[in-house]
Amino acid sequence: MSLKIDQAFIESFINANFGLEIAYQNLPYEPTANIPYAELLNIPNDITALDLNDTNETDGLFRVILRYPAETGAITPKTKAEEIMAHYRIGSSVSYSGQSARITAVSRQAGLVEESWYVTVITITYRAFIQR
Repeated sequence: MSLKIDQAFIESFINANFGLEIAYQNLPYEPTANIPYAELLNIPNDITALDLNDTNETDGLFRVILRYPAETGAITPKTKAEEIMAHYRIGSSVSYSGQSARITAVSRQAGLVEESWYVTVITITYRAFIQR
């Protein structure tokens, strides 16, 4: 159930072709110097019964963590963040293998320098209905 939601967001990010390398969860990744990349993370909430029949409800956060080389300015990562946020506009949805999730909010945190990277976190909030 939540695995399909994970896959829906990952597949939609890949298919959008944002031109970034992707560091996948629990797979080895060694960043290339001076090459920006994105980390993708789904943070699901509890699954609860929506009704007494056959539908559950969940919500959660899909996070895109952008890493750009530090000391190269903030305009390029902010521009990329805006591009990603426009792709996941409020009211749109992503789907995978019959499971969809509707986007309910999108936000970008202020960038910060972490080691040799300028990090910007995009949070995409979603809601999904799951058949039991």
